[in-house]
Amino acid sequence: MTTATTHKIGDLELNNINSQKAPAEQPFDWLKQWYPISPLSHLDVSRPTPITLLGKKLVVWQSGGQWAVMDDVCPHKLTQLSLGKIHKNGTLACRHHGWEFDCSGQCVKIPMLVDSDTQTAVYHNDRAHVNTYLTQVLQGLLWVWLDASATAKEESQLKQPAILSDPDEQWMQAEWQLADVPVGYTVSLESSFDPSHAQFLHEGIFGFSPNTAIPMDEFELIGEMSAEDGFALKHGGYNFFNQGMKATRTFHPPCANITQYHMPTGLIQTFQLYFVPTAPGHCRYISKFVVGTPPSSQFKLVQWFNRRLVGLLPRDLQIGLQHLQNYRLSDQDITAMRAQEQNEAAADPNLRPKPFFPSPADQGVLSLRTWLKRYAGGGPTSNSPYAEGRGMTSDERLYDRWHRHTKICPNCRHSVEWLAKVQRLCQRLAIVAAVLGAMLFLLPFFPPKVSLGCLIVSILSMLGHQGLTQLQHRFISSIPLQGKPKVTLYTD
Repeated sequence: MTTATTHKIGDLELNNINSQKAPAEQPFDWLKQWYPISPLSHLDVSRPTPITLLGKKLVVWQSGGQWAVMDDVCPHKLTQLSLGKIHKNGTLACRHHGWEFDCSGQCVKIPMLVDSDTQTAVYHNDRAHVNTYLTQVLQGLLWVWLDASATAKEESQLKQPAILSDPDEQWMQAEWQLADVPVGYTVSLESSFDPSHAQFLHEGIFGFSPNTAIPMDEFELIGEMSAEDGFALKHGGYNFFNQGMKATRTFHPPCANITQYHMPTGLIQTFQLYFVPTAPGHCRYISKFVVGTPPSSQFKLVQWFNRRLVGLLPRDLQIGLQHLQNYRLSDQDITAMRAQEQNEAAADPNLRPKPFFPSPADQGVLSLRTWLKRYAGGGPTSNSPYAEGRGMTSDERLYDRWHRHTKICPNCRHSVEWLAKVQRLCQRLAIVAAVLGAMLFLLPFFPPKVSLGCLIVSILSMLGHQGLTQLQHRFISSIPLQGKPKVTLYTD
């Protein structure tokens, strides 16, 4: 454990933690931890779902109401089990040759093997078995213990997933958000412990502006830092709107940041964030935000607009349109994080720039870097198949919305499907109206107004089709469909 003190931050020094070396602890094991995989609302019980976690390719599926997570590889010819299907008897069948497995990973059927004696021997052969991982459901999330050793069950019971204790009703009603982001775990988690960046990086969004920023003169470690329990920080406001607040920002290993803002008005804002290391250079964000806002005339106007107009749309599209509003902010975040990764990945270590942390506002970043270096080998690359990215992601991949969010969000995915149906309807209506108008124009006993009306309907349908195409593309990519293929991060 370490001893808390208070002294001024210097370059690459950690405020509130003395410079003495911490007593030896058991090294942090990245595999022997509980990780959130997905909100239950984002999982389809009728089909298997592939996911990569710490470099491991896994398949998630449900059998008889029980969630199963196992290696996404069929022992026969090593294809992905997530390409298969779930039978009514509760088995997962490989799409390649029909091998079936139960939720324990036991092979229970090989269609091309009919001899009963041979079947028994093969089914109980270790080579026909698929590794499975312990799971549990807590607070609407599916969690997995990523170690499959003989001691996994005993060790998993000694640890609890990082969840919010005693959530209130408002938290229960809020929905989980999910995104697979093409930047690494370390830079993603680090950004969440750097609150002051919002005033500058997100200028023009939600009232953030350098003009409203105030220096953070309080950002301190609470208690002690440890390998298994992580650390907690307290800090004050960083802009004119949250002056006087008292915030706690807690890192729960391996991937949670649970932050609460206690405002002078008594309002409590909760940010529950998980940064799950998935594939090299990629991270899964699972988040829930409970930000109570006192009712104002502007807020009431927005509520009225949503009820009267947006409320007429299908619920999936309503939620999808809300998600579209967040992309500009997240595009700004991942642009800055990619740039950071590129500089940190310079091929020659001697030419690699070194960061400089002279401000109290850097305390959160320093605390995380200290924990990673002191207890966890610098990051999940130390003892897992995961590897950090090398900052080579193209703009097309960086700003791709389909893989980042839409395909894994049922609301946004259904929004794309609904828009496609209306597009086809507009297209057919435009063609029918144009043909009908031309035919009526050639018939002398029909007044010209009827033909003109058909033409107007055709034009409006074509414009509607074009508008829906533009809207649908916003669910696919941040890069505009027309004009310059360039993402506009700022309007100034």
